[in-house]
Amino acid sequence: MGRPIAVNHPLPPGEKTAKRKERPGRMKLYVGNLAFYTSSETLSEVFSEFGEVFDVYIPKDIETDRSRGFGFVSMGSEAGNAAIDTLDGCELDGRIISVNAAKPRGEEQKPEADTEQDEESI
Repeated sequence: MGRPIAVNHPLPPGEKTAKRKERPGRMKLYVGNLAFYTSSETLSEVFSEFGEVFDVYIPKDIETDRSRGFGFVSMGSEAGNAAIDTLDGCELDGRIISVNAAKPRGEEQKPEADTEQDEESI
């Protein structure tokens, strides 16, 4: 007869698809202030001193094809916490790097609005 097809129905307005589940026992680290020539192999080598590294990603600029100066490392939770404690503020390839737990894109900290009103302007 033919092959069966699957039809996906659209979600109602305002609903989002279920987010990908976090893998238990793993964490993603944000590594900032990287030198433009730091490679994923270098990051993997440095972070593997603390435990198994599952993934390393260094985004590249579309126009220049150079590193954007930050990256992400996925590793075990205990090893990740040890790496944060040890490597945050250390020098790598001539730069002082910052290492912390990565936050999903929508959860960046936004500066709090100044709630005090200037009495003179009222």
